[in-house]
Amino acid sequence: MRSPWSLGMLMIAMGGVGISGIGGQKPHGAAPFAIAAVLIAGGALMFLRRPFVFYVALAAAAVLAGTGALALAGKPQLALPVPPALSLVVGLYLCLRAIIARPAMQPRKSEAPPVDDGG
Repeated sequence: MRSPWSLGMLMIAMGGVGISGIGGQKPHGAAPFAIAAVLIAGGALMFLRRPFVFYVALAAAAVLAGTGALALAGKPQLALPVPPALSLVVGLYLCLRAIIARPAMQPRKSEAPPVDDGG
């Protein structure tokens, strides 16, 4: 549950579904491709152990949830070609998983030499 690589794989899979569509739906316009690119880039960055990766993953998940809400509000051309509820729920789930996996995204600290405090 805390592993960033499984979160990355889920983000890449959701981006791939966004490009291919579900049930014969195809993406229309540039917005679905941009959302899928953000998800795939965010998922690929999850394999790095850098502090900024948390914010990238959270932003990508928020974009997915936000566009799902936009689709529910009547603007499906601004979202992935998937059911709007799926996009919203998976986006919120990815936000939660990013928050849970945040400690694992930090670089591992090697043992540092003791600091001389002068006293």
